[in-house]
Amino acid sequence: MTTPTILDVDTGYDDALALLLALRSPALDVRGVTCVAGNQRLPQVVVNTLKIMDVVGADVPVAAGMDRPLIEELREPALLHGHDGMADLGLPPSTRKVLDVHAVEFMRQTLAASTEPVTIIALAPLTNIATFLRMYPGLRDRIGEIVIMGGSAIAHGNTSPLAEFNIRQDPEAAAIVLSSGLPTRLYPLDVFRKVRFNRAEIDAFAAAANPVTRTAGRIMQYALSYFQAEWSLIGDAGTVATVIDPGGCEVQRLPVTVELTGAVTRGATIVDRRTAAQRARPNEWWQTSVHEVDVILDLDAERYRRVFGEGIRD
Repeated sequence: MTTPTILDVDTGYDDALALLLALRSPALDVRGVTCVAGNQRLPQVVVNTLKIMDVVGADVPVAAGMDRPLIEELREPALLHGHDGMADLGLPPSTRKVLDVHAVEFMRQTLAASTEPVTIIALAPLTNIATFLRMYPGLRDRIGEIVIMGGSAIAHGNTSPLAEFNIRQDPEAAAIVLSSGLPTRLYPLDVFRKVRFNRAEIDAFAAAANPVTRTAGRIMQYALSYFQAEWSLIGDAGTVATVIDPGGCEVQRLPVTVELTGAVTRGATIVDRRTAAQRARPNEWWQTSVHEVDVILDLDAERYRRVFGEGIRD
């Protein structure tokens, strides 16, 4: 059986790794890819996504969506992902065309036409998904699950001391999605940082004849160079790997609140790990969110290294 999915991306280099894995996986029926501003401005996100489609040879529709957060201005893209947002690979221009409908409208059409629930794999700021939920609440029941790369449970942030990039880029959108009451699974920085490959493994990927394997290796070589490290994370691809094979995750259902007002803490995900009895006490200083999501607190890193490695090879 395959899982019908839509991937929502802001294609930087780790979204590219995630797309390579998802589009090759027989476990996923990718109905479309929606793009949102995040790692790069929206036009470059679309360009990068279409180039990855060429690498895989995938015939999957791509739609452009929201070009800025709901409230804040879009921050300038960081050089972390390269000047083109995708490791400066120098891939040839794509002749593919983006759909002439907005990503939110594409989501509406796809979910309305589906005879089975669709999983949304969200690897970017949640602006597209929040907008969809506000515009088309009648289609909520067509969403099987929203799987989000975002936030942190107890780990430090990667954009501010406490906030992870995807959530911090559009905290209001994240608050809408995480308080929606829909089945939601969070793949936070705590586990994001655990699935990695060493230099020798990455060099072997980059030397492969298969263009998917070779492209993944070249992306990870860029990360080695940028961070001056001997290993590279697979980043967003780990989120996809847990959808392909969810059995290697330690998951706990917990309330998650997005901090919207703090000067330093804005965009932090507050994961309430108190007991249910503690949360229920009426005189606590801080009342927890009434909405719970499945938070991946730990995972079998070796298992997901295999999922990724096998998924991008012949």
